[in-house]
Amino acid sequence: MYWTKASFFCLLGFSVLSAKNAAAQDNSPYSRFGLGELSRSENAVNLGMGGVSQAFYSAQSVNFLNPASYSNLQLTTFDVALNGGVRRLTNNEVNSRAGFGTLSYLQLGIPLSKKWGLAFGLRPVSRVSYNIAENEERTFFDTLKVPVVHQYEGSGGLYQVFAGTGVGLGNFSIGVNVGYVFGNVVNSTKELYPVTSTILPSRHSRRNDYGSFFYNVGIQQTIDLSKDMELTIGATGSLEQKLKARRERMRETLYYDASSDEYDTQDTVLYEKGARGEILYPQQFGGGIMLNKVDKFMIGVDYTTAQWSNFRNYGEPDSTQNSWKLSVGGQFVPNAGALTGYWNKVTYRLGGYYGKDFVKLADKDMTAMGFTVGLGLPVRRMPFSYQFSQINAAFEVGTRGDVNIAKETFYKLTIGFTLSDRWFIKTKYD
Repeated sequence: MYWTKASFFCLLGFSVLSAKNAAAQDNSPYSRFGLGELSRSENAVNLGMGGVSQAFYSAQSVNFLNPASYSNLQLTTFDVALNGGVRRLTNNEVNSRAGFGTLSYLQLGIPLSKKWGLAFGLRPVSRVSYNIAENEERTFFDTLKVPVVHQYEGSGGLYQVFAGTGVGLGNFSIGVNVGYVFGNVVNSTKELYPVTSTILPSRHSRRNDYGSFFYNVGIQQTIDLSKDMELTIGATGSLEQKLKARRERMRETLYYDASSDEYDTQDTVLYEKGARGEILYPQQFGGGIMLNKVDKFMIGVDYTTAQWSNFRNYGEPDSTQNSWKLSVGGQFVPNAGALTGYWNKVTYRLGGYYGKDFVKLADKDMTAMGFTVGLGLPVRRMPFSYQFSQINAAFEVGTRGDVNIAKETFYKLTIGFTLSDRWFIKTKYD
């Protein structure tokens, strides 16, 4: 359903949001639109650099965003990350705050030969989590005025399992990710009247279950500028894809149970199960460049865009628009080969981004911007061991939206653990 300005103000009327919900769970009205709040695809390394990743590759880091980078893997790398933080919602009247935390990704990269790599894993695609209420006074029988509370709730999210490969031909690499998207999203709206009223409360809920294949492709070209300096150009993209879905809908009459202080089902007015449909997922493209001085610094720029104006949910549009983002960032290592001084070998990262969010509300573009800092902390390896491990941390401060409608400010910390080892070593005997 396409949301008008009036209906969105109803959704964002979080002036009566309880303190309990604000403190105990994530609550983002923006996750109501499209497939929910989209998860970042960058790993903890790239997040510390403002999300720059189109032209990024590493011998021991899995860059899911551009599968062409898999061709440069030299160590079998297990990569896992978690993130958590706090978000604050504000408008001209009130504000609320809530915490969040979730898995960022779980992935494994394996070098199959000198210029051929494989990766597979699990990562979230989107998350839906909101619980918002708005007060209104309705008139019945021309003169009877009754207060009503509209309560909007949503939960769920989508995940993807994937496998990808990247092959290098000289300084040129090409790769592809394929996988399966699955998950469910539940949206419900309650209309609650005073317990003393003769008007019965009601609930309208909808559950979408998703299950479909996806893909994205990427390329990278490296140009040698000197013995230890190179410039890499990268690009990724995917065409419009149709995700399969099954929808279940229910309309219920409720009653208030004083013993549990909850609303329970009194009667089911409508139940529809198994309605199959399609979700039109937009085409996405990105490109970037990165200048790399080996074992010293990297600096890059990315530009990405997605055609969210074409998004359709069972043939219906939503309050979405074409989005874009410009990211700039880099990293620096004081002395990667230092024999003493741990902090000389630490990687320091910095970045930022600015763009237009895929959600459009009240005929206004929602801008999104953020600033990031990060660290790559090497873990001391055991003597005579082929293991190389690193802890990557990225801290992000970001905002999106408009204070006249709803402005979201968040503080997020991502911690990634990269465990690398050299497999398939032939044992030699004298």
